[in-house]
Amino acid sequence: MLNIFPVRCGRHLAPLVLSIVWCMPVLLGGPPAWGATDRVIIGRIEYVVMQDVGVRLKARIDTGAGVSSIHAKILEIKPATSGGSERVVFQIRDDAGNMKTIERKVSAWTEIKGKGTTKAIRRPVVTLDICLGGKRLEGRVNLADRSQFLYPVLIGRNFLKTGDFLIDPKRTFIEPPGCEVP
Repeated sequence: MLNIFPVRCGRHLAPLVLSIVWCMPVLLGGPPAWGATDRVIIGRIEYVVMQDVGVRLKARIDTGAGVSSIHAKILEIKPATSGGSERVVFQIRDDAGNMKTIERKVSAWTEIKGKGTTKAIRRPVVTLDICLGGKRLEGRVNLADRSQFLYPVLIGRNFLKTGDFLIDPKRTFIEPPGCEVP
């Protein structure tokens, strides 16, 4: 290494001073030029909106969950008709406490392990449109009994990848959903 410091500075101080000078933009609060991004930052808890059914809900952001989940009461599973597929009729409760009845095509079935048990429950998976962090997204959501959880919606990696979000685990409610409840 080229020693640009006087001899009395010592061989250990020179690399330290160069490191501080090199990192100065970061230390002063500016973003590093090599890591700048335009990705939306969301917190660990955010509001989501299902605009087509007029529902706004609190959602927990979970990078450990592969697929998203919503608390729903399943009312009916309609058998597949000729040329069609199964349909599910379910209810969700919005932030104001109103029940909304929704019908969707069943895109798959999944086994959900109940909280505090090893018993699995078979649950339908549907495709839903949600607004999160200013983006309108479409993705798979399993319909589960989340009554034992604090938040009725769990946003998993499938929506997080689609929306290309960054998550700040220290913060909540950073970004508005991006669409309004009609």
